[in-house]
Amino acid sequence: MTAGVEETRTLRVGLLQTAPVFGAVEENLARIAELHNGLGPVDLALTPELSVNGYGFTPHAETALFTSDDPRLAALVSAGVAVGFAEKNPDGLPWNSYLLADPLTGTRHLQRKLQPVSYAPWNEHLSFQPGTELRTADFPAARIATAICNDMWHPFVPWLAARRGAEVLIVPVASIEGADPARIRRTWEVILEHTAVLLQCYVVFVNRCGTDGGYRFWGGSRVLGPDGSLLAHLGDEPGTAFAELDLTALRRLRADVPLLAEARTELLTGTFGTGDDCEGEQLRV
Repeated sequence: MTAGVEETRTLRVGLLQTAPVFGAVEENLARIAELHNGLGPVDLALTPELSVNGYGFTPHAETALFTSDDPRLAALVSAGVAVGFAEKNPDGLPWNSYLLADPLTGTRHLQRKLQPVSYAPWNEHLSFQPGTELRTADFPAARIATAICNDMWHPFVPWLAARRGAEVLIVPVASIEGADPARIRRTWEVILEHTAVLLQCYVVFVNRCGTDGGYRFWGGSRVLGPDGSLLAHLGDEPGTAFAELDLTALRRLRADVPLLAEARTELLTGTFGTGDDCEGEQLRV
């Protein structure tokens, strides 16, 4: 490298937008592999929430549960393909989990959904145990974190990920059209753009498509830059796309405009006034 010239660090990510069928594990795995084979060279290829099991709005059969080292997942994970699956829990309900690994270093990143949806039609609290830890992982090009679907509707989750150094936030989801498809799409656009811009990170949103459990999923997988720009985008059918993430530029942005570094985190445990005549109260996290 020439003296005084900053080396550019990039991460090439691929989107694998699939339409998994609930319970059809082998077919779902085969479809992921097929899409990956046609994608071309990427550092990481990302699939939607529960891409292996499908989303059936009902508990998963014991035979459809996986451990994170299940040999049925090994070929995809070792090739840099991230998978969403129902993870076996020896102490009760399974976890809604997402696993990715770097094919060069073997670094693994397993995240369990922190905020299962507790209302209809999802009622995930009846099928999944919530995760207890928000993790980040250092891959060769970037520090990565994962926020699974409803975790993004709780703003402290992506904020904590960014505070812990995450530069790329992976967001695997299973979002349905519902009664007002335009509203749900717009809501996700706002959430993703807000996260990318205010947390100064790349956001990789991977939604599933097709129908499952009687509901239609709208796809729309995309990659956003830290300025909110759209770097890659898919429609409502199975398909692939990729984007090149410039981590050097991202780090320069964070250094020049230190929004995260200057966050007054002491306020999280400080005393907040509730009004001129009211005593303050503690905010605990």
